[in-house]
Amino acid sequence: MTFNDTYPSLDVTYSPANSITINTTGIYEINYFLNATANAAVLTTYAVRNGGAVIPETEVSSLLSVGTNFIYSGTTIVNLTAGSVLTMTVSALLGLTLTLADGTNASLIVKRLD
Repeated sequence: MTFNDTYPSLDVTYSPANSITINTTGIYEINYFLNATANAAVLTTYAVRNGGAVIPETEVSSLLSVGTNFIYSGTTIVNLTAGSVLTMTVSALLGLTLTLADGTNASLIVKRLD
């Protein structure tokens, strides 16, 4: 998932591109959001990943309808270690084109709680 902008940050970096790298081990709240439409009716899976591995609490699968907006959003609290790299992913078994909604269409926000 490509992100157009970054938010103000403290103790994280936005490298590599389209990711958030955690610099301090701790307990984090992760908020995620995606608003898009699909060009095909297909089972699609959305998730936030840590180092390429899906964070299970964030994984959602949904059968999309053509041309209908789908909103994927949620919040979870997880332990993260320094060096964790967070990304959002969308996958489908068949070819799929997602069209992002106007305005805020995707976000990944991470807040350290402790």
